[in-house]
Amino acid sequence: MAGCPAHRCTTTRGCLARARDGGGRGATPLDVRARGPRDMAAPPLAGFRDLGSPRRRVDLARTHPRWLRAGSCMARCASGLLGLLLCCAAAQDAAAQLRVVEVPLATRSSLDSLARLGFEVAGMRRVAGELHAVIVVSPETETRLARQGYKTTLPGLALAPTRVAEDTFRTFHSFDNPVSGIRATLSAWTSADTLIHVDSVGASLEGRPMLVVKIGPAADDPARPNVLFIATHHAREWISTAVAMKLIRWLADSGGAAIATHDVWVMPVENPDGYQYTFTNERYWRKNRRLNSGGSYGVDPNRNYPTFWGVDELGSSSWEYAETYRGTAPASEPETRAVMAFHAAHPPVVSLSYHSYGGLLLYPWGFRAGELPPDLTRYQALAGTELAPAVTDSVPGSPQEHYHPGPGWNLYATNGEYTDWAYRTYGTIAFTTELTNGCCLQGLYYGFEFPDDSVLVERVFRDNLPFARSLIDASGDLAHAPGASGLVPGVPRFTSLWPDSWLSLDASAPRPLSLTLRTGTGALVDRSVQTDSLRRGVLRTDWRTDLHLDAVRALRAVATNVSAELVSLAGAEPLDKGWRGWWRDSVGAPGAGKYSWYAAGGFDTLTSPPIDLRGRTAVWLQLWTRHNGSAFTPEQNGVIQFSGDSGRTWSNVALIVGDGPSWYPMRVDLPQAGGRRGAQVRFISNQFSWWLDAVGFASDATTVFAQLATAAGADVSENPVRSDQVVISWPATVGSARISVFTFTGERLYEATVAAPTNEYVWDLTVDGGARRVVNGAYIIVVDVDGNRYRKRLFVARPSQ
Repeated sequence: MAGCPAHRCTTTRGCLARARDGGGRGATPLDVRARGPRDMAAPPLAGFRDLGSPRRRVDLARTHPRWLRAGSCMARCASGLLGLLLCCAAAQDAAAQLRVVEVPLATRSSLDSLARLGFEVAGMRRVAGELHAVIVVSPETETRLARQGYKTTLPGLALAPTRVAEDTFRTFHSFDNPVSGIRATLSAWTSADTLIHVDSVGASLEGRPMLVVKIGPAADDPARPNVLFIATHHAREWISTAVAMKLIRWLADSGGAAIATHDVWVMPVENPDGYQYTFTNERYWRKNRRLNSGGSYGVDPNRNYPTFWGVDELGSSSWEYAETYRGTAPASEPETRAVMAFHAAHPPVVSLSYHSYGGLLLYPWGFRAGELPPDLTRYQALAGTELAPAVTDSVPGSPQEHYHPGPGWNLYATNGEYTDWAYRTYGTIAFTTELTNGCCLQGLYYGFEFPDDSVLVERVFRDNLPFARSLIDASGDLAHAPGASGLVPGVPRFTSLWPDSWLSLDASAPRPLSLTLRTGTGALVDRSVQTDSLRRGVLRTDWRTDLHLDAVRALRAVATNVSAELVSLAGAEPLDKGWRGWWRDSVGAPGAGKYSWYAAGGFDTLTSPPIDLRGRTAVWLQLWTRHNGSAFTPEQNGVIQFSGDSGRTWSNVALIVGDGPSWYPMRVDLPQAGGRRGAQVRFISNQFSWWLDAVGFASDATTVFAQLATAAGADVSENPVRSDQVVISWPATVGSARISVFTFTGERLYEATVAAPTNEYVWDLTVDGGARRVVNGAYIIVVDVDGNRYRKRLFVARPSQ
């Protein structure tokens, strides 16, 4: 039956072309008369070698009729010729009905619901003021969507979908075309250029070779760092392969020192079966071509990696019809195992996975909102920031000027995804680029179907080339190399002081046994620090401590030179006066108090009171935040501005775009704030649902841990006091000290006792057990200690409230 010409519909993409052992050693087309045993490998690729075993030459793409295994689709459909034809026809008909639709979103939770139903949200658009999600549906998934009450509409102002017929595109090329296909092109390049070497790391489910191109010297050299560029996990994302092919050509023609001192590899198609299928059957196909147990096809290759595989139904799906179906087990797919084999043989220092679309530059972590990688400063220096981006977007008609950088969960949660796996397993500094914005060409939305225009494709490649080059350069000096935007990794430092301490230290540094904490009452106490495998990176290790029960004034990491002082702190609590704007929400950051500031999604501004930073250097802003936005709608954003002149002029210091549904800390360096008398910050929400808590100025240059000099009497940290606290100090003592605060009329307002040897106390200017702050005016500080009485006149002159 396999040799019967009547069944020539059973191509290598059909329901019957299953490879032995999931495709690890090739596949066999049933119609051997129409396709000979070696045809799958044509045209031959010079110099194939198995990268897992470099000494053993292999011919991975051979096929042979005797490899057809029992239990294949043929066995399941073998009830007769009619059953066989119906099986094939059903697969073709179902596949041909994928279409792009829009789904109106009533609330933010609707987006999570779509993800839990297994849809990849490909884009977000505003239609008549209403937010719509762009998704791809099949008849099965659209039925499931309808059962949940969702209504779909066809996209307005969209390009007509590409009709898959003949492989005649000018810029995009299939995998198998014997003249212009990916295999044919690489074979021709290899024959003509001694700098291009094509290797195979395995075979796909249907037996296509998993091709990896090395540009530069043929031999591997441990002295040269490995860099990997990988494209098209998802079959329909043609622009990814086009950019990868252009990168190969550019490196061979112009790479120079980059390819002489680095081992640069490019895998232009991670999903060759699905990619080929988009040229012959279904343009919008995403997954590979696995025949699942329920009769559906495909596993999402970018949800099949072992790290965090299947941790929830938000980042991947267990439903086999879903676009984000993760498979039956981690690394169940031969394509995934091929990528894993490459990493084992040639661990990349850095890597980049090309996808489309969205105009984004993403890095770990993606599996859970609020989680940040321990090597965050390295990622941010390479990917850039919203104010100093690494990748510009110059495609005509694009509504954005640059690609938006951030952790993967800024887009949506993913698990079993490549970059999380590569970073956690091999320490690879791994990125995902979502190429192009998806809009617009002559005002029309193109989405996955980037125009078949060589000039526009070249523009996308040129926009992304500086970032690719910066990754290659960084692989040789990971700790110090600047990114494409000129940013460099930050030094070891605190990124949060309260309510949790987040401390970033060199990964090679000895473990800090503890933190020394200078409390708000002046006491010195020790607190332990913790880390785990998730917080151990390549360059840095994060150490964290819960300090929400402590009144933190300053922190120092024992046995290091890393310390920081909290100059001011506020969080929408009743005593946090002087802040203007926004609402007070009843839920604060974990451990930070009962309230947080909240912008409800319109246009609103929150402004801090002025803080006196004279005498301060190395100033930074600490805050905890969460937000509901979308990386697809960057016009929804949050702007952080700084003023050093009490609000007369303002400058942007940070911009937040995308989703962030869980609280996380953020550090914003403010070198311009040092020494400013009227330092203020403000937060501007632009149609952005935004929460803020534990906001304060901090300084990495602190003297609070230095031995206090002997004083003749009581002293205070500032006079007049313009902030919400003052430090009272006195000469070193052997006994406990009693601190009293009086009005000028002699009324005692406040009293506290401090045990020796501490000789300072931080008063937060509150009385009546913290119920209210003192009013502006003059006060007398009295310190009784060791039989001596010290007096100090204090003036409180906080800004008007």
